[in-house]
Amino acid sequence: MIRTVIIDDENPARRLLLGMLDRLPNSPIKVVGEADDVNSGVEVIQKTKPDVIFLDVQMHEGTGFDLLQKIENVDFEVVFTTAYNQYAIQAFQFSAFGYLLKPMKLDELKVVVDRLENHLQALKEGANNRVKVLMENYQDERKIKKLIINHMKGFDVSLVEDIIRLEGDGNYTNFILTGNRKIMTSTTLGEYEELLYEHGFYRIHQSTIVNLRHITKYYKGVGGKVQMTDGEKFNVSRYRKAGFLEQFK
Repeated sequence: MIRTVIIDDENPARRLLLGMLDRLPNSPIKVVGEADDVNSGVEVIQKTKPDVIFLDVQMHEGTGFDLLQKIENVDFEVVFTTAYNQYAIQAFQFSAFGYLLKPMKLDELKVVVDRLENHLQALKEGANNRVKVLMENYQDERKIKKLIINHMKGFDVSLVEDIIRLEGDGNYTNFILTGNRKIMTSTTLGEYEELLYEHGFYRIHQSTIVNLRHITKYYKGVGGKVQMTDGEKFNVSRYRKAGFLEQFK
């Protein structure tokens, strides 16, 4: 059973989510509380001690971030619900458990709930640290400093500047970091491409995303080749060459 609280200032939105959760087959969700603003949300969280909260971003009196700042010790997961705000969505992807775009879709909700059921215990242990990273990222003028990298044993918090490159391996991604560190995650390279593009990264090849900060040389060719700070060299796809070179203008 996953003890759940729904916080949204719109009653129809809460009713819709409740109905969708009831429609999930063999759902592990038990809704133990609801709230419609920041203060009542804090109260219901403290009273019910949920495993997860579905949290609206924009409310009439404050935001979901305002609510999180009022919680001294976050020992629950956060699934954001939002209809807009691309900057916030990027922050969620870096360090929240998940997010659902309004209008919600049942299949997307099922994916989130399945992930919660399968991984809640391991992820819950580090939820407080991950939300702190979320708040740090969100408050610093949308400049992402840290990235949560989930893996089989839990997760690592890495400085973005320490990531040299990402290498795709089927449905997995290998992070190559400074200090000869390597982390494998079950998130695909394509998901990271969209997430990191605006933060100094570029996909130079189908299987490689590089941190532009860590490029030391570029060699001309059909597509060309780059050398990274760890000495490794990688081909640039000829189809991605123009976009890559544009990053240095």
